[in-house]
Amino acid sequence: MRDRKLEEYLQNSLEQKIQPIRLEETIQLCTEIVKKRRKFQEERTGFWSFLSDVFRFEGLTIFGLQAVTLFIVCMLIGTIADIPAYIPVFMPLFVLAVMLVLFRSQFCGMGEVEAVTRASGAQLLLAKLILAGAANLICMTLLLYFEIYLLNSYENIEQLILYCLVPYLICMTAMLRFIRLHRKKNIATCAAAILSLCLFWGILAKELPELYETSAIGIWFIAFFVFALFFIKEIYFIEEMRKEGKIYGIIN
Repeated sequence: MRDRKLEEYLQNSLEQKIQPIRLEETIQLCTEIVKKRRKFQEERTGFWSFLSDVFRFEGLTIFGLQAVTLFIVCMLIGTIADIPAYIPVFMPLFVLAVMLVLFRSQFCGMGEVEAVTRASGAQLLLAKLILAGAANLICMTLLLYFEIYLLNSYENIEQLILYCLVPYLICMTAMLRFIRLHRKKNIATCAAAILSLCLFWGILAKELPELYETSAIGIWFIAFFVFALFFIKEIYFIEEMRKEGKIYGIIN
């Protein structure tokens, strides 16, 4: 009985002519509703606002780890102040400290959550890299001042800067490639690779002292530009992923 009444009601409703006035009112009402929703719709967070939020949550950890690493490195360098060639040995340690923050989501198993959030994984990684880069720059500057103070000389400052930047760029580029290509399963491998670079630079300082002479500065400049290009290429790739709202790397 109810079905028959419903059928008759729907049939009568469809047979009625559409009133233009009512149709216009319905369209106007729908338009107003859409405008109100647009007005109160939450605006997308800008990158610099997002960077500020990341600094609030990760800044203390990033700068704290870098400060601890700087203290340890200064203590070690203080024992070999007359051998600037050993500065590259300690630079990978700053990257190792950064790795703990950059791989946090993999340690905690949050990679899939980052991939579906409003801010893509690439945007989060880029924000962390900016903060880490700022912390590294401050630490490198303080380390150079400490080395100059121990040597009591501003000579060969260009070489000291290259001794800091070249190993740093090599390690950062290698770490970003590990993040992009391997993610969680090779975190230990990435750490081992960075520590191996410490050993590599130590062997170079001991077995090839001529590499650290003024006449060899051209080699350091070439290495700087080559690995700077690799590093910039990785940053550009991260930026492209950020614009597309994608995660940087593979989720395991």
